[in-house]
Amino acid sequence: MMILYLVLSLAGFSFVVFLYYIVKMYRMAKPRKRVKTWFHTQDEEKRRSFIFLLGDRFDESLIAEGLDKKLKQGAVPIMPSEYAAICIVLFFLLWFVSRFVLVLMFPVDLVVAYVVVKIGSNVYLKTKREKRSEAFNQQLPDICRMIGNTVKAGLTLQQGIAMTGKELKAPAGPEFAKMSRQLSLGDSFERVIHRFVEQVNSREVKVMMNTVLIQRRIGGNLAEVMDVMAGTLEERGRVYKEINAVTAESKYVALILPLLPIITAIMLNLIIPGFLNPLFTLPGLVLMVIFAIVLAISNYAIKKVTNIRV
Repeated sequence: MMILYLVLSLAGFSFVVFLYYIVKMYRMAKPRKRVKTWFHTQDEEKRRSFIFLLGDRFDESLIAEGLDKKLKQGAVPIMPSEYAAICIVLFFLLWFVSRFVLVLMFPVDLVVAYVVVKIGSNVYLKTKREKRSEAFNQQLPDICRMIGNTVKAGLTLQQGIAMTGKELKAPAGPEFAKMSRQLSLGDSFERVIHRFVEQVNSREVKVMMNTVLIQRRIGGNLAEVMDVMAGTLEERGRVYKEINAVTAESKYVALILPLLPIITAIMLNLIIPGFLNPLFTLPGLVLMVIFAIVLAISNYAIKKVTNIRV
């Protein structure tokens, strides 16, 4: 009988505790709803679609690291999975064109689509990276003078970076503002600078930032060094513009030279369906290899002549 009373007592106590926590959870529900309206919680940011989950897995993989680095260097505001999805869509579109418009035989249509997407992707990322590096190089004299003036005024180097981020426009302004935020959060100065240099991928930026690091370690007149570097960078920019103006014709020749026979062959294939198919036989492949070697040698020679470093 005592055991029965004990069991009933424990059951009643458990029921009271259960009711207590139910009431407590009900009272906490309203503050949670208010907090969710103020902040984006982690549950809301989770992607629930299978496609997006697959994209997240790809972004976290080792394959996406190199692509993510190239996208950041070119300031392309998309994730590696999104860029890969765009390339896949372009591949199928080009396969459709090569298969049903150019009437190429299998598996030549797949190879042509893949090669075009691969080369086009590399050219696009390289062009974006070079344009961003050139934009940074044009802003480097202003960056050097601004950092030098802040040091002359008695401010710290971190304050100079923060002021540069506020005063300059893109692409340098947002990057320096990002560096300022990282330094404010306690990140190492050397680590922030190396991360910035790796993301920009410019030789001039690397020289300037390494100079800042050396002056910060060993001491010295950083303001004077920045003024001298600003004048040097302006003179180099002027010389680069003159060189580009002189070598522009040769660079366009190197670009147009391999495109003319390819465009001509495509036009003939549109007029005569299947015109390109004999090129993928054994004699045709030999001719294409010889053609590719000659074009590669000519492009290499023109680039070596026009690539003048100052």
